[in-house]
Amino acid sequence: MNNKVRKTYIAVWVVFLPVTVLLIMIFILLYNFSITSEKAARSVVEDDLLVETQNFALQIHEELDIMTRMGIAFRDMFANMQYMNQREQLKVIGALCNNSNAYMVVYCDTKGIGFTHNGIKVNVKKDDLLLQQDVDKQYYAYLQKESIMQAEAVVSVIPIMKNENIDGYILMYYSVSHIRKLFTKLIPYDDTFMLYSVDDGLIITTEGLKNEPPSDTMLIKWFQQLDDTFDYDRIREAALNKKEFSFSLTMDKGSKFVIGIPVGISDWYVTVGYEKDLYEQKLTNEWIDIKKLIQYLLVLIFIFLFFMLGTMAIIYLVYNKHNRKLQVAAKTDLLTKLYNKITTEDKIKEYIEDKSNLGGILFILDVDNFKEINDSKGHSAGDEVLKKLGSYLKESLKGHNIMGRVGGDEFFVFITDIKTKEEQEMQTKRVYEIFRGFANSGGIAESVTFSVGCAWYPKDAQDFETLFKAADQALYEAKEKGKDQLVRYQRK
Repeated sequence: MNNKVRKTYIAVWVVFLPVTVLLIMIFILLYNFSITSEKAARSVVEDDLLVETQNFALQIHEELDIMTRMGIAFRDMFANMQYMNQREQLKVIGALCNNSNAYMVVYCDTKGIGFTHNGIKVNVKKDDLLLQQDVDKQYYAYLQKESIMQAEAVVSVIPIMKNENIDGYILMYYSVSHIRKLFTKLIPYDDTFMLYSVDDGLIITTEGLKNEPPSDTMLIKWFQQLDDTFDYDRIREAALNKKEFSFSLTMDKGSKFVIGIPVGISDWYVTVGYEKDLYEQKLTNEWIDIKKLIQYLLVLIFIFLFFMLGTMAIIYLVYNKHNRKLQVAAKTDLLTKLYNKITTEDKIKEYIEDKSNLGGILFILDVDNFKEINDSKGHSAGDEVLKKLGSYLKESLKGHNIMGRVGGDEFFVFITDIKTKEEQEMQTKRVYEIFRGFANSGGIAESVTFSVGCAWYPKDAQDFETLFKAADQALYEAKEKGKDQLVRYQRK
């Protein structure tokens, strides 16, 4: 790697590494912030839905409470009813009905015999409202169908005391259908349902359900029948302790987010199931701005990292390409494009170590009278001979053979994968003929001849150093005998 590329590479790393660490830390913080923000948003949405449900439950409680307080306020008048004529009595009862949320008011004695606010004589004994005759405090009762107007009602039973004894009752009837109207008014969402339950969780009225629960169905049991994953124990414990509860409920046509709120009367509950899509929409609206900000920041971080990684990749590729060129140059003779001396020797040594079961032939090739070519025709002509010889050897001796320039005009050619003595003899002759064929390649090569020394592996030597000495000795003999010939090493 040259200095310019190296400096650029180091500079990018110096900037990239700390910035990347910083961005990763920011990414982690943003991720944690995103999770925290979503949790906070969910909490806000759930609180909003909880408040809406609480307001609905509170409205029911207030209407019942105001109705009851009105009845208690009129109670002293009812204690003196025997001193009034019937017209005056009806006037008092009518005033109570008209100024409260009751659709009907009944005044009766302890046996249940009495009359309504519009003068109808009644006997409410069969409604079992007065079973608690020993109770001198107001209480509520639920009637699936009261005996007077055949309506579903919540009844506020107010005892009238006289001389510390119960002398009669004020019965104030609150319409259950009014609860459904309140639900539609106060919680105006599509696909939302409401359940109103009384003693021990008995569901008395519903709104928004296509398939209503059967009569005498208990609230928590019904949830359990709808969803096997329903946390029965947790919700049951909350209901027993008269606490609010919320959970996700899987139904036939989607999921609901369910909230249960105690009404404040005995263990009565109002339960509302909100469509999950409504929940998710509110959640999206609650934290959409924060979510967008986080997304934009994350996109910017990814763009920056992508840009930096791209820059690093380009520099790395340039470096690798340059490095490969340097590696090739370090192994190659620049003039002939064959291996240089060190690489040639290393390759032959590797072959001897890795393929000890196969033979080979080492040729040391020396250009005859090369100095005269340089002196008579110039060094450029000598270089041209060497270049052409390098190309000729590469073309003529393809395969796994090893070739390299190891000196000024000296070359190694190592023939690999020799299996038999006969093959060694045949290859020795063939390769020498290839050497001699160089003169026929035309041009400046016509007058070139070679002195060649040859040694066989492993017959003549079992390691490179000994093999080289044997081939070099054979080369020396070829030169001594007049050049332009091949001499194979013969052990003396």
